[in-house]
Amino acid sequence: MTSNFPLPINEPPAARVASGRCKFRHLIPALLIIPALTLSAHAQNIPEWNAAAETAVVFNADFPGSAELASYYAEQRHIPKERLIGLHCSKEDSISRGEFETQIRGPLLQMFESRHWWNAVPPTPGTPSQPTEKVRVLAIMRGVPFQIRRSAQNPKQSQEDEASVDSELAVLGLAKPPIQGGLRNPYFNQPSRFPLAQNTAGLLLVGRLDGPDDATVKRMIDDALAAEQSGLLGRAVIDLALKTGAYQEGEDWLKTCADSYRRAGIPVYIDHSEAVLRDHWPLPDTILYFGWYTDHISGALASPEFRFKRGAIACHLHSFSAGIIRTHDQAWVGPLLSHGAAVTFGNVFEPYLALTMHFDIFNKRLLEGFTVAEAAWSATPALSWMNVVLGDPLYRPFGKALGTKLGDGPDRDYALYHGMMQRLAGEPDGHVKTALTEFAEKRQRPRLLELTALLASLQSKLPQALDLLEHAESTAKEPAELLRLRLYRAEILRRSDKADAARSLLRTLLKEDPFKDLPARAAADSLLKDMGG
Repeated sequence: MTSNFPLPINEPPAARVASGRCKFRHLIPALLIIPALTLSAHAQNIPEWNAAAETAVVFNADFPGSAELASYYAEQRHIPKERLIGLHCSKEDSISRGEFETQIRGPLLQMFESRHWWNAVPPTPGTPSQPTEKVRVLAIMRGVPFQIRRSAQNPKQSQEDEASVDSELAVLGLAKPPIQGGLRNPYFNQPSRFPLAQNTAGLLLVGRLDGPDDATVKRMIDDALAAEQSGLLGRAVIDLALKTGAYQEGEDWLKTCADSYRRAGIPVYIDHSEAVLRDHWPLPDTILYFGWYTDHISGALASPEFRFKRGAIACHLHSFSAGIIRTHDQAWVGPLLSHGAAVTFGNVFEPYLALTMHFDIFNKRLLEGFTVAEAAWSATPALSWMNVVLGDPLYRPFGKALGTKLGDGPDRDYALYHGMMQRLAGEPDGHVKTALTEFAEKRQRPRLLELTALLASLQSKLPQALDLLEHAESTAKEPAELLRLRLYRAEILRRSDKADAARSLLRTLLKEDPFKDLPARAAADSLLKDMGG
């Protein structure tokens, strides 16, 4: 991935409103009964928007299964049948610019204009969004091509003419969108929900329900709906790559994401090594994953036993992470979906680091209660460029308070953690950890102690994290849980320059019978070898 984008992005041409096309313009007792768990104050107060009422679904009439997936999605999201658009287009992943114009862009333009779907009225600041008969969201189904190949040979940097189909459709309303280079995104980093954002009349939010096979796509749809109903509870995983210099920006995005999760009451595991998370490293209940930088899926996320929690959102930043989509084991987006993610993102060609989706902005908007499409496109600086958003564009995982029927499993621990973090927002960190620790020890909840240890580790308070993990081990009963706690403790010992203690812990672990058939035992062996045995 090239680290920067040295030349200005093209400014959008003048809008054509006349034709209907336009562009741009003491707290322990309080936890004994869990009330409805709240989101941030901003998330509770953002304007509502019935995005499904302004969504059209595009499928490939010539691609087996595409129409059926479109109908299924429309039925689940209550999108009228007249909003389903069947195109006769190539069944290949990649098409030429000419094919894009004649098979996709042209027919869609005609459809929008004949049905008066363009929204050409700028929003009035401060007023709620009203349902319209217009279209602001495109859901593209599996079977529609996703790459537009390069035409010009050896173009100057920033003047490339290749692009993703999806990003070109985001600017469908431009009278004559430029072919070379990208366009500045007027919605980039706007704090408003899409219908109320400035200078976006006619802009489209585009999400693609695509992946390795039809079953995966259907599962993505179902998982998004289920997570919206139950609440997305679990932990986040950040995989740093220790990059510096021109690539520091990407590391900063990831660190800011971790801080956003902490403030939102989501526990975070951070990998502090240059390599990707090692094979078989245990990452239970992962609902959010962001990391970089390898060309194909590898490490913990590629391990056969790994599975994201239902409704998870995951992205690995790489120049060609979406160069292939309909695959279980190549690049990143397809494999992430195969391992259970409901949403992922990627680039079909070299995007330049500065023009990829900014993880920090995406997660800020998502946690504020925006839909996936709103959060993704508000975090993307350039349109008519290289990115794709894979997943239900209407998915809104943090749009409402969490439910109260959590049982006594892992979700309850995550809810307790979330509730305590929200109630003690603004209090000294020590108060939060003390309250969590006292409650977890009283109720014999080792997972809650583990989550508190992750908080201490995130704050670089490694001795505290070690103590909390040892406390958790003393009450853990399941071998897989105990193995994970010891692995995490060994890693923190290593980070604390206590290599001898880490090696001793790992050697003992590898001799114990309860762990011999667990996949994570291989991670212990790998870590020990990395430390010289």
